[in-house]
Amino acid sequence: MIVDSHLHVWSSDPIAYPWQPLLAHVPPPTYAAPVERLLADMARAEVDKAILVQPSVYGRDHSYLIDSVKTAPDRFIGVGLVDLRSATPREDFLDLVAKGLGGGLRLNTILRGDVTKLAGPDYQGLFDTVEHMGVSVAFQMDIEQAPVIARLAAQHRSLPLIVDYLGPEIHARTDAAPYLDLLAGHPNIYFKLLCTAEDTKTAYPFPDVVAFYREVLARFGAERLMYGSDYPGAANICSYEKLIQWGADFPGLGAADKELVMGGTAARLFGISA
Repeated sequence: MIVDSHLHVWSSDPIAYPWQPLLAHVPPPTYAAPVERLLADMARAEVDKAILVQPSVYGRDHSYLIDSVKTAPDRFIGVGLVDLRSATPREDFLDLVAKGLGGGLRLNTILRGDVTKLAGPDYQGLFDTVEHMGVSVAFQMDIEQAPVIARLAAQHRSLPLIVDYLGPEIHARTDAAPYLDLLAGHPNIYFKLLCTAEDTKTAYPFPDVVAFYREVLARFGAERLMYGSDYPGAANICSYEKLIQWGADFPGLGAADKELVMGGTAARLFGISA
C-alpha cells in the first residue's frame, strides 16, 4: 500500500473558495490543483491513500479541503490548520474535527521566530486534546525551532509530532545536524520525506534534496519516516509518477524500510488500513 503523506489541493474557482492567505511569503497560486486531477494522478501512480493538508492560502476556511475529502473518503484523510494568532486554538481544532477533519493537525510556525509559547499554558489544552484523541500534530517550521518541538515531545510523550516542511534553504544548510540530533532523541517525533522538487537546485532525482534526507533517515530510521510528494508544486517539475518513484528509490532503503516509508509509517500514524 502506498500512502502519500503530504499533498495540497485547491479549487479553480476563487469565488466559491476565496483565498485567505495566512503566510506573507506564500501568495495565492496562479494555477488550479483540483481534487479531481489529484485522483486521476493517484490512479496513474498507483497511490492508494493520501493525506490532504490544508493550504495556508485558504487560511481558516477549510471548505475546499472538507469538500475534497468527501469526494473520496475511503482514500483521503484531511489535516486541518489552526492559526497561531487565534485566541482559541483548542476550540478551533475541535471545530475542524466536528467538520470531518479529525485526521490530524498542522501548525505553521515557519518564519515566526520564537514559538516558546507553544510549550506554555495557552496551548496546553490544544495539545492535551490532540494527544487524548490519538492523532498527530505536524509542523511547517524553521529548524531553529527544534528545541520547542523537542520540549513539546517531552511534555506529551504519547503525542506524535511530525516535522514536515523546513523551508526552501534547508537542503543547503550546514548547521542542521545538532537540531536533527535533538529531534531524533524523542521517539514520538517523526519526519516527512518530502520531495520538495520546487526547492531543488539540481535535476531529477534531486541529489541536493536527497543528501539532506539521508541525514534524516540515518537518525530517525524508516519507522519514523514517511514519504510525501509535496503535490501539486513538485508535480510542476516532473510527473506525479516520478515523484512517487523518487520516494520508492530513495537510497539506503531495503525492502522492509521501503514499505514503511512509502506507506507503513503513515498508515500507523493516521489509522489507515489496507
